[in-house]
Amino acid sequence: MPATTSAQSGAISVVLAKPHTHNGRAHQPGETITVSAEQKAWLEKLGVVGGKKEEVTNG
Repeated sequence: MPATTSAQSGAISVVLAKPHTHNGRAHQPGETITVSAEQKAWLEKLGVVGGKKEEVTNG
């Protein structure tokens, strides 16, 4: 799964494959959220990221 790094230091945009609450807000599959590398690894392990929508850089 490709992930892109934004202009923010260490911030990565990922596409959700499952519903997920991030920063107190509920997100649905296909939505893009910005996370740290550590958060991305954790979400991948849980199968939460890796949706089918193309990921895009924020920068």
